[in-house]
Amino acid sequence: MRQIALFLFLLASAATLTAQINDSEVWVGSLDMARGRFVVSNLVNISKHPGYDNQPAFFPDGRVVFTSQIAVLDETGHAVQAVIHDFASGTSAPVPGALGFSPTPAADGSLMLLREGKVWLHEASGKERTLTETNDAGYFCRFDDRTWVLFMNDKQRRIVVYDAMTKALDTMAVGAGSAPIRIPGKRAVTFVAVEPFPAPEGEAAKSAPPRKLFLRQLDLGNRLVTTLTAVPFPTSGSHVRTSRGTLLMASAHTIYEWNPAHPDEWRPVAQFDDPELQGLTRIALNPRGDRIALVSTPRDETIIRDSRAASNEALAAHNAAAFAQVLRDDVIVTAASGKVIQGRAAMRQEIESRWKAQPDLVFVRTPASIEISRSDPSASERGTWTGHATTTAGPADWRGDYMAVWRKTVSSAGLPSWAIATEVFVALDCSGAGCAAR
Repeated sequence: MRQIALFLFLLASAATLTAQINDSEVWVGSLDMARGRFVVSNLVNISKHPGYDNQPAFFPDGRVVFTSQIAVLDETGHAVQAVIHDFASGTSAPVPGALGFSPTPAADGSLMLLREGKVWLHEASGKERTLTETNDAGYFCRFDDRTWVLFMNDKQRRIVVYDAMTKALDTMAVGAGSAPIRIPGKRAVTFVAVEPFPAPEGEAAKSAPPRKLFLRQLDLGNRLVTTLTAVPFPTSGSHVRTSRGTLLMASAHTIYEWNPAHPDEWRPVAQFDDPELQGLTRIALNPRGDRIALVSTPRDETIIRDSRAASNEALAAHNAAAFAQVLRDDVIVTAASGKVIQGRAAMRQEIESRWKAQPDLVFVRTPASIEISRSDPSASERGTWTGHATTTAGPADWRGDYMAVWRKTVSSAGLPSWAIATEVFVALDCSGAGCAAR
C-alpha cells in the first residue's frame, strides 16, 4: 500500500496491524492565533463516515478537501476519493473521478492526488494527467513544474529530490516517517525521521533502546539535510507551518508548537477533552489562519462498532479480504456448530468455502454492549446474530448470541488499533426446512 503502508509503518508491528480498520475522522473548527494566542473552537466532524477519512487540505478560497474511503484499502489509491466540504452549505460532496491519497489544491482549483505511486493532476473538467513518472511516491511537495521533494514509500523510506524533466531521483535521506512540508519563503522542507533505521531484528531488537524521532530540514539550495530537534512525544510525524513561523505537531489529545528560536522546546498550545479527539494524527490550516482541520481516531468503542459494521458489510458483499481485516492473525472462533477455527487465514478459508457451497449465505452480528476494560488492553462485545442460507433441503434462518474479545495495541505514534482475538457463537433457534441439513 502507498499512503496506508506509511500509516501502518508508523503505527506498530505488522502482525496486529494487518487486521486493523483504519478508522479516522476529519474535524474543522475556528482558530484564533492573534497576539500569540492559540485558541481552537467550534470543532465539527465534517466526515462522519466509518473507515478512513484523512489528509485535509484547504483551497485558497477556504474550502477544505479530504480523502475518504470508498472500498477496501489497497495499494493503488483507487479505494479512496477526494471529498470537498463547503462551509456555506455545511455539506460534503465527493469529487467525481478524483481517486487517490493526499488531495492537494493547485492554484487554479484543480487537485493533485497520489495514485499508483504517481502524482496526478485532476482538473475541474475531470481530465487527468500524471505529473511524476514514479512508482513509489508516498507524499509530495512541489516547488515548481520541475522540482519536487518526494517521500518514497520503499524499504528505505527515502526523501528524494525529483526532477520532472530528467525523471532523476536524488536521495537526500532515509528513514523518513512523514511527508516533506515546505517552509514558507524558503526552498526547503522539514520532515520527521526515525532512528535507528532500519529497526534492529531478532535478538538485537529485544535489547535495543527505543527508536527516536527527529525533525529534520532539507535545503534545496545546497542539498544538505540538518537535524533541527528531537521530537519527545509519540506522534505520526505529520506537521504544519503557521503564519508566525512556527510548526504544529500533534500527539494523543494535544497540539504542540515548535519555534525555531527555541529549538529544544515543544510548547503545548491546545488540549481536547472530547473523547473523539484523543488520537490526533494530522493538522491543516487555511490560508487566512482562522480555520483549523484535525484528523483523529475515534474513541475505542466507536472504532469497535465501526469495525463490526465494516465486517457485516463485508459478509453481505462476500468480500473475504475485508471480512478478515478485523481479525487477529491468531484469532480463535467457535462457530455455532461447535467447530473451532484457529487463525485469520483459516477463518477466511472457512467463510469462502461456505459461500461457495451456499451462495446466498449471509450473517449479521448486532452489538448489544461493548465494554472497554479498565485494567487490560481488551474489550468485551456481546450481541445477537442472525444467519440465512439456502441448503439442499431448503432455506434456513438462524439466530443466536455471540461474545467477542477485542485486543488493543497502541503504536509508537500513540494511536489505537483493535482486532478480534476470540469469538464464540451460540445458536438459539433455527426456522426453515434447511435447518436439519446444517
